Amino acid sequence: MVINALDVRGLYVGNADAGQGGNATLSQLNGNTSTDHLAGMQSSENAMAELSNGTGGTYFHNNNDLLGGLKSLAAAPEYIYWLAISLKDVKPNGTFHQLKVKVNKPDLDVQARRGYVAPKLTSSRK
Repeated sequence: MVINALDVRGLYVGNADAGQGGNATLSQLNGNTSTDHLAGMQSSENAMAELSNGTGGTYFHNNNDLLGGLKSLAAAPEYIYWLAISLKDVKPNGTFHQLKVKVNKPDLDVQARRGYVAPKLTSSRK
């Protein structure tokens, strides 16, 4: 399964302080600071990026064209190639194995999973 993600916040640059129209008094009362808020925003962005990139998907962010982002994420790729590998010689120990897909044309965008977890044998299959 491929997961695409869209950051609906669009382009953001952090928090506004009181001089920029923000409410400094409210942030002082609830204990939140601009740094805390920005760190939280970056953390959620990192999670969405990891989720989409880890499944071979696309992460649309830092852009205010949300309709364009939805269209690009929902559009079918122009070409699809399915690659398969044999797991015959892989030890069934539940470990992660990295995959790397390369193409020799610089203008192509490759979407691929970063790897897979080898299935672990259960006691009934040993």
